[in-house]
Amino acid sequence: MSTWIQTATGQQHHLGGIGRTVNRIDLHDIAHALAQINRFTGHATRPYSVAEHSLLCADIAERMQCTPAVQRAALLHDAHEAYTGDCSSPAKQVLGAAWADYEGAHALAVRKHFRVHHVFVGCRPVLHQIDLVALATERRDLMAWSADKHPAWDVLDTPGRVVPPADWINLQSLKREHKDWTEWRDEFLERYHALGVAVEQWSKGNLL
Repeated sequence: MSTWIQTATGQQHHLGGIGRTVNRIDLHDIAHALAQINRFTGHATRPYSVAEHSLLCADIAERMQCTPAVQRAALLHDAHEAYTGDCSSPAKQVLGAAWADYEGAHALAVRKHFRVHHVFVGCRPVLHQIDLVALATERRDLMAWSADKHPAWDVLDTPGRVVPPADWINLQSLKREHKDWTEWRDEFLERYHALGVAVEQWSKGNLL
């Protein structure tokens, strides 16, 4: 049985087994796929891609005055979904360990390839908080959710740990809504390269 997918650049990417050890991680494949994969299983009020979400997380990290390395990790935190696909959090809970093992192996491979695994290990709480702020913002702007009508989301609404949305951005702006998927792809690539330069400059500055 075939366990590989064809990527946008024409590569065979193995999803399991021994073939996974020969996979070639490609930034262009990642940007291309993430710009076309919709979050929330397609139930947002407009097409909302993982690439746009990733860029939002990088923006939030910048607003939080995180280092360039953390900003780059925030941009790449869902990069493995270019290969695994996006799975909603409730679906992950249903699938349990099977999904966690499958996703975890691919996430680790991608993060090691881009040399950001150590950032995820050392900065996991702040990266998780960035992701939650993005989720709260997305729920406010893009979901048919109302506190008066719908159950609370434990991850956002637990008393004492309420996560507020970002008040400096509107995900329903016409500019965002009218962007083509290729623009999100290109912006993802541009941000990655810009943050690479910023990481190098920051590292040199902190060694002086």
